[in-house]
Amino acid sequence: MLIICFLVIIRYVDQTHYFEYDDYRRFLKDLYASLKLQNKKFSLRYFSRVAGFKTHTFLKEVIEGKSNISADSVERFSSALKLNAQESDFFKNLVSFNQARTSEEKQIYARELLRSQAYRKIHPLKNSQLRYCTHWYYVVVREMVNLPTFKENPQWIAANTSPPISAKEAQDAIEELIKLGLLGRNENGKLIQTNTIIASADEVASTLVAQFHREFMKKASESIDRIARENRDISSVTFRVSSQTAKRIKEKIQNFRRELMEEASSDRNPEAIFQLNLQLFPVTQFHNDKNRGGKGQ
Repeated sequence: MLIICFLVIIRYVDQTHYFEYDDYRRFLKDLYASLKLQNKKFSLRYFSRVAGFKTHTFLKEVIEGKSNISADSVERFSSALKLNAQESDFFKNLVSFNQARTSEEKQIYARELLRSQAYRKIHPLKNSQLRYCTHWYYVVVREMVNLPTFKENPQWIAANTSPPISAKEAQDAIEELIKLGLLGRNENGKLIQTNTIIASADEVASTLVAQFHREFMKKASESIDRIARENRDISSVTFRVSSQTAKRIKEKIQNFRRELMEEASSDRNPEAIFQLNLQLFPVTQFHNDKNRGGKGQ
């Protein structure tokens, strides 16, 4: 039992582990457990007294998601938890990231988290994921590799991307895609696609994926003026439905997307890369009482 407790303490208090977290409430929960194991006097009341909070249960309320941490309180938390300058800066950005109210704010603080050298050391692919999700042409370059006419030449890639990119951007894309494992080389050294996908299980990665969708929706808008009508299809429809029907329509869209992917993957003579965006979203509020206040996906 003593050995197990010792291992738990090491796991919690090792400073390198601070930067594994993408949820500050989980971080506080683990750190509180660690400090309590090290010092029996450390309690919720002790923390509140040291941090200068009137309510002795404030830390518990924050951990349980019943209260948020204000900008003024972040420094008091850092001081009471004895975080150094680097850890305090990371904690401040993590709090701001988790409590951000808009996707734009989340983007800002996701980038700030990625500035931390310790965070990047633990998550070496996060910077590459950021570039993948904020540079629309990365996914295009990856798909171009499967074209029969593909040439691993930055100038050729740049010129055949629409709209055109620079040769340096093309070269950077290849290097980052290889780093992410989305591209590789066969036994002959030829550039090939891999079956690897970028997971978006953690909150930082999910925020980056949201930016990925914005990038391509922006390109869809630009294509109205840039691409000839016969080479594109942009349309929309507005309809009234119940929440149950809306759910079934969403499922149909998902099935349709899978069918299109199967159709595209069976094409043995691809000539170009296309991007398909499907958007379904409400433009009014649901008026059925049972749907009010529900959490969206």
